[in-house]
Amino acid sequence: MTTHSDPSLTQAGSSTASTRCLCISIAANKALVAEVRHSVRAALLSWDADEIADDMAVVASELVSNALKYTGGEAAVWLRLAKGRAQLEVEDGSAQQPTQRRVGTEAEEGRGLLLVEALAAEWGWRLRKRGTKTVWASLPLPAGRTA
Repeated sequence: MTTHSDPSLTQAGSSTASTRCLCISIAANKALVAEVRHSVRAALLSWDADEIADDMAVVASELVSNALKYTGGEAAVWLRLAKGRAQLEVEDGSAQQPTQRRVGTEAEEGRGLLLVEALAAEWGWRLRKRGTKTVWASLPLPAGRTA
């Protein structure tokens, strides 16, 4: 797992807006999901976004778990905090649409996207030109907070 963080990246074309970024490259190893969850939470705490750190860590865990489980390959994670909103993106090597599964009450897995939908203000996915997909989710900071 490779992590790069730039806490004070200035957005292109804007001299006043500040974007905080965390980029993580993940090998095809499900054991790294916990490290991603920890890194996302730690980044948001260090950026004074405590109110959303735990929820976004769960979202990251679910999206990365899905990426590794259903593609078997590497994934990349981007976390950005700007203009009072955190956005997490997970890119994997599949072009297949993520779908919510119907699972029984006793099932131990299969609820990842349901959790993402419950925790995130918005989520979705898009195909990339290179034949991969990105699944994203965003959470706003509480009213009046811009981080």
